[in-house]
Amino acid sequence: MRGMMRRTLIAIVAALLVAAPALAQTRPPRPTTPNPPASQTPRTSKPSPRASPDSLSRRVLAQATAAKGMRLLVSIEERWLWLIRGRDTLMSVPAAVGMNKDFEFEGRKFTFATPRGRRTIRAKQAAPVWNVPEWHYLEKAAKGNLTVVRLKPEQKYLLEDGTFIDVRGDQVGRLNKAGYWWPISQNYDIEFYGKIFMPPVNTIQRKVTNALGPYKLDMGDAYLIHGTHNYNESSVGEAVSHGCVRLTNDDLRVLYSQVPQGTPVFIF
Repeated sequence: MRGMMRRTLIAIVAALLVAAPALAQTRPPRPTTPNPPASQTPRTSKPSPRASPDSLSRRVLAQATAAKGMRLLVSIEERWLWLIRGRDTLMSVPAAVGMNKDFEFEGRKFTFATPRGRRTIRAKQAAPVWNVPEWHYLEKAAKGNLTVVRLKPEQKYLLEDGTFIDVRGDQVGRLNKAGYWWPISQNYDIEFYGKIFMPPVNTIQRKVTNALGPYKLDMGDAYLIHGTHNYNESSVGEAVSHGCVRLTNDDLRVLYSQVPQGTPVFIF
C-alpha cells in the first residue's frame, strides 16, 4: 500500500512539472508603471524661500524675512507658497502663478503676470463667483478665430437662423421664431455662428460659479489666491495663470481656515 501511494505521489508531481510551462504562458503579464515625463515628475523636496536674481525679488524676500507674525510668501520662480508664523512654517505647498506673457487683440494689450511686491489679504469669501473679465472673451476669440459681439442691456441680436440673443434685465436669453424666450445656461460661453457674445457685466451669464474653487482670498487689484476647476487641477505648480495664485482645493481649504484678513503677502 505504501509503495502504491509513493508511485501515485510521484506521478502527480511529474504531471505538475509538465503543466507548469503551460500555466506560466497563460498567466497574464504583470502591469508595468512607466516613469513619468520629466515635466510631470513630482517634486521630491520642498524648496526654501529663495529670491531670484531680480532686485525687486530680493527686496521683497528681505522684507518677508524681517517681518514678524503671520505672513504668506509666494515664489514666482519656484511656483510655491509658504504660510509662516514667526519662525514656524505652517504650510509649504505648490502654487500656479502668472504665465508672464503679453496678449494683444483688437488693439488691446494685456499682461498676464503675477506682480512682485507686498500685498495684503483684503477679503475672504467662500463659494466665490468669478466675474468674467473682458480678456477672457478676447482670448477665446483669438484662439477660435471668432468675432466678439459686446451685448448691451435690453438689446436683441439677430442670429443667422432667424432667432435672437436677447438681453432682459440680468439675464441673457435666446428668443425663437415663435416668440418663446429662455435664459442661456450660466457657466458657459455663448458662441453661435463664428461669434462669441460678451454678456453685460451685470448679467448672470457674465458670472461663473465653478471656476475659482471653494474659496478665494482677495489681494486687491483683481489678484486672488484661489482654487481650481476640474479642467485645471493639473496646472498647480506651473506658470499658467493670468496673474492669480492658484492652489489645489485641498491646500486652499487649509489655508483659508488659518489665514485671517489683513495677513501680508510677499510675492518675490
